[in-house]
Amino acid sequence: MDPSDIRRWAENHAVVAARELREMRLNPLSSSEAFKAAMSLLVFDEACNGSPFEREDPIEAREDREVWDAWAKLRARWTSGR
Repeated sequence: MDPSDIRRWAENHAVVAARELREMRLNPLSSSEAFKAAMSLLVFDEACNGSPFEREDPIEAREDREVWDAWAKLRARWTSGR
C-alpha cells in the first residue's frame, strides 16, 4: 500500500468530517426529523439486506465457535483432572 494513498484518504476524511460538522451546525435536525431519517435508513437497509434479526452474521458465527471451543477446552481439562 502506498503511504501517499493513506495520506490522501486521511486528508479527504478530515475534509468530509469538517463539512459534516458545518452542515450540522448550519442545518440542525429536530429530534423528530432525526428519528424519521434514522427510520428511513433502517427501512432502506432492510429492503437491501433483509431483516437485521434474521440475516447470517459471519463474525457472530465465528465468535460463537470460538467461545464454544474455549468452553470445550476448559471442560475437557476439568473432567480429565478429576
